[in-house]
Amino acid sequence: MSAPATTKSAQPVLLVMEVLCDFAEQGVTNKDLAEACKTTAVVITRATKTLIAFGWCRKCEETERFYPTSKFTRLTFKVADSC
Repeated sequence: MSAPATTKSAQPVLLVMEVLCDFAEQGVTNKDLAEACKTTAVVITRATKTLIAFGWCRKCEETERFYPTSKFTRLTFKVADSC
């Protein structure tokens, strides 16, 4: 079976969101996200800006760490409720 077609511009954002969920409790820095995603800090900055604008990610100004928001995690319940 072949891999599904994807929009390349969406890939980094989706990968960042997936990895961000692994750090939901303690948060994660831009640098650590870049390492975990095997990409550059510039790509992470763009992706987190998109996620923040959409309300799925937040940045703690004190620690500079990123966290997924409850808006994103509520998607799980929407899916579960629709099944």
